[in-house]
Amino acid sequence: MIKKGLSRLLGALLVIDGILLLIFGRKYVRRWRAGVAESLYYRVMDWLTNRPSWILRVAGAIETGLGLSVLRKAPVEVRSLYHVASRFYDTATPIWRDWLFRDAYAAFDKALSTYVRPGASVLDLGCGTGANLEQLINLGLPFGLYTGVDLSEEMLAVANKKFGHVPNTRCYQLDLMTDPLPEGNFDLIVSTWVFEHIPDPLKVVNKAWKQLKPGGHIILLFEARSKSWQSRVVDWVWGFFSARLTRKDEYDRFPGIMSTDIFPTAGAPAVLITLQKPETTT
Repeated sequence: MIKKGLSRLLGALLVIDGILLLIFGRKYVRRWRAGVAESLYYRVMDWLTNRPSWILRVAGAIETGLGLSVLRKAPVEVRSLYHVASRFYDTATPIWRDWLFRDAYAAFDKALSTYVRPGASVLDLGCGTGANLEQLINLGLPFGLYTGVDLSEEMLAVANKKFGHVPNTRCYQLDLMTDPLPEGNFDLIVSTWVFEHIPDPLKVVNKAWKQLKPGGHIILLFEARSKSWQSRVVDWVWGFFSARLTRKDEYDRFPGIMSTDIFPTAGAPAVLITLQKPETTT
């Protein structure tokens, strides 16, 4: 942990210094030319201030790239990420619901309205601050029991503060990759924006599939990898946060696929997948 912390600090310093050098060039270097004129440090900084501005900016770009490389080798853990994100997560939600992924959310809400039957038991994988529970309530859907699970205690604390008074709702802290899911069979299982943070989405889906009632449905919404340069940029950025885009060869292997809808965005495409378990199994 200490080693990663030092790597992140070093990477951040390199990025900040590189960007400032890239933008301001000689003006930035001059601010560091201080001390005794005869010292080695002063002579080095004096030499740099006399280099052509374009050389300094190239050096800044190289330093920025080096800093980013260091940061990618010490990505922020998911738990740490959402420890911080829990403080402003709900404030940022309208950005991706009403702007970035508006069409995907419209399709997700339609799927909820279709498959939430009266008295349905719902399991929310990676429930966060309870955004999906809030939508069930806003849509007036007649669910009977809601169970949310999430890795982050801080996110769950926000969810419980908002919805702890709602009857027949419960939330648990667990790791989707390693911990068993809550006991019981569910009519509907949902998950939004979680698979980006899971190293093996198929493992989680197969685990959930076992606890889905015959005839039940799973609705999954996540960002997926594509061939576009925008998707590659998003995937690269996700790498700083222990995350990655889900590959097509991964989600094509999910069991019981009913439909796969892809929604182009300014970045990586959003994928909405609906799974259905047969009424009878052999």
